[in-house]
Amino acid sequence: MNSARTKSRRPVRLLALFAGLTLLFSGCSVIETVTGIPLQQDDAESAQVVIVTDASEETQEETTATPRVTPVLRTEEAADATPSPTPLNGGISPTTGRTLPADAVYRPVLVSIDNAAQARPQTALMLADIVYEFPLDRADHSTRYLALFSDTLPERVGPVRTSRAYMAETALEWSGLYVSLGDPELAPEGYPLLKDSGLSNYIENTGDAESFFYHDKTITSIEEYTHFFQLKAYVETHGDISPEISQTRFVFEKGVEYEKGKEVRSVGIPFTSSDSERVLFTYDVVRNVFIRSDKNSKKVLGESNSLTPTDDVLGYSNDPITVQNLIVQFVRVSSLDGTYRSVMLTGKGDCMYFVNGRAVFGTWNRPTLADTTTYLLYDGTPLRLEPGNTWIMMMPGTRDIKIRYVG
Repeated sequence: MNSARTKSRRPVRLLALFAGLTLLFSGCSVIETVTGIPLQQDDAESAQVVIVTDASEETQEETTATPRVTPVLRTEEAADATPSPTPLNGGISPTTGRTLPADAVYRPVLVSIDNAAQARPQTALMLADIVYEFPLDRADHSTRYLALFSDTLPERVGPVRTSRAYMAETALEWSGLYVSLGDPELAPEGYPLLKDSGLSNYIENTGDAESFFYHDKTITSIEEYTHFFQLKAYVETHGDISPEISQTRFVFEKGVEYEKGKEVRSVGIPFTSSDSERVLFTYDVVRNVFIRSDKNSKKVLGESNSLTPTDDVLGYSNDPITVQNLIVQFVRVSSLDGTYRSVMLTGKGDCMYFVNGRAVFGTWNRPTLADTTTYLLYDGTPLRLEPGNTWIMMMPGTRDIKIRYVG
């Protein structure tokens, strides 16, 4: 049973328990501990993540202001023009590495999806190419998903919820369509709003897009968890999604092997909870995927499912959530005010990668909000992922994650 943690102004530490013996590795980074490769001073400094704890009830002051980009306002001429969708290079998906049909195009749509216990199972998560998961508000320990769809555009997706500044800032690097219910209901004066985010293509349940939102009470009758969006129909009638394909974000390779990778049984994610296995990813050796489990409102761990839209009489299938590639991205989380959190998405930080059942370490880097996040291994080479879906856990560096290794 192992625990990895990012501390404020200190390198990441790794705690490992083998056959009942607890070994505490101190004084060196996770990269040094696991790989045996000593870091030079410059490398060690770049591997650190500076964290402002969000455990305090007091608002933490950011030491570095989050850079912002000037919003790109759409002119009437630009709005009327419908650009052609971006063709794929060699028919390979830039978001999953899968080989797609010859007529496939790149048109990323990112949707804000609830992860409260009452909102489960969500619809279409297993059709998402990439899913980001963020700690939500300070009032509870819930999280919120930002799901990116491009390879497959689902008929419907949800429950759709309101945006947060850090979700819009993540969507910004993809230059696709961002779907949410708009700004937080209780956003205080000065809260970063969508209109100031720099996003040039976002919608909410107002105006022309309103008719594509609807209420579905199949899962729950609680009003806030019943908003769904007809994603495919909207994109087919509003096809103005044609961003450039980033060549620096992900590299896909079948049968990825890492010499320094350590075989894992499971990865526990607490987010802002003291429970180190509030979310659990268990590796299935036979299927070569991680199976996700969540704890419900009674703190009982159960396998997570997603409803996948189908054409049969039921209208959906109930599928377990499985993940090909898991990324834990350690980020700086602070208190924006008494309700909302701030997540620093620029700069550099540590990452833990779980690919083909093995754990490796590295870093992430996003100089400004106008840039794409790059993911590197401990030796500075690009991260290689197995073709398939990827989940990215935006993990506060003040919390431990628990890794159970094989052996």
